[in-house]
Amino acid sequence: MAPGISLAPQVAARLAFSVSAGRSYLARQFTPHPFHITRPYHDPGDPAGMATLYLQSSSGGIYGGDDLGLSVTLDPGAQVHLTTQASTVVHDARGGPAARQEVRLEVGAGGWLEYCPDPAILMAGAALDNRVSATLAEGAVLILSDAQLCHDPAGAGRGFDRLDSELRIAGPEGARLIDRFDLRGTDWTARTGGYGCSGLTLVAGGAAQAGPAMIAALDARPDVYAGLSLLGDRDLAIVRFLTRDGVSLSHALRESWAAARRALSGRAPPPRRK
Repeated sequence: MAPGISLAPQVAARLAFSVSAGRSYLARQFTPHPFHITRPYHDPGDPAGMATLYLQSSSGGIYGGDDLGLSVTLDPGAQVHLTTQASTVVHDARGGPAARQEVRLEVGAGGWLEYCPDPAILMAGAALDNRVSATLAEGAVLILSDAQLCHDPAGAGRGFDRLDSELRIAGPEGARLIDRFDLRGTDWTARTGGYGCSGLTLVAGGAAQAGPAMIAALDARPDVYAGLSLLGDRDLAIVRFLTRDGVSLSHALRESWAAARRALSGRAPPPRRK
């Protein structure tokens, strides 16, 4: 086996949502260990018919050599807020193969998906290969978050090993965005200017409205360093941000998502209990 390459078979979960009488529901699911989900619910403060579902893990995090896959499909017109119960711990790979996580999102015509997981906690020695892709049909809306924070429980200044990330967004016309980076933990501080946490919130569909609203919300926070990329020809808005600690990172994720929701729906989202 080549160094850093896992031969473990992928463990893949599948979630499929549909809509009936104006209400979105979980139509099909397959969630093998370590995946677990809560029962979907409808909050009266959300857009009419939107379903909320929490992803959970029964394994205590992601370990070196894990190969995890998640496929989420929305039928035309379905509306879903998908989040996690808490942050995901990526454990020390101890010099072994990196963990791999692949998420595939497919949103049907007129659908609305908010994929907003809590940050990945990159423990000292962690190695993660993270892949997220989304395919959007005509008129679909996507709000997507991705964030990481570094943590050395021993306080010895030891960083994570490696973070390899790829984000792909495609629409009916083809590819809209391919964003990649491969970062060593030893380079993190130099690349971020000393910040320990990073994240982004992306909007596809209604970007011209959502982008300015997101950056305005983050500019109001002195503990967040943020920038906006507005790709009008691709209907994409991406706000990227750095923070000093996990509390500020959580605020930045929540407030950028809330600003995007408000700009696109006209209503502020209700708070989510975690």
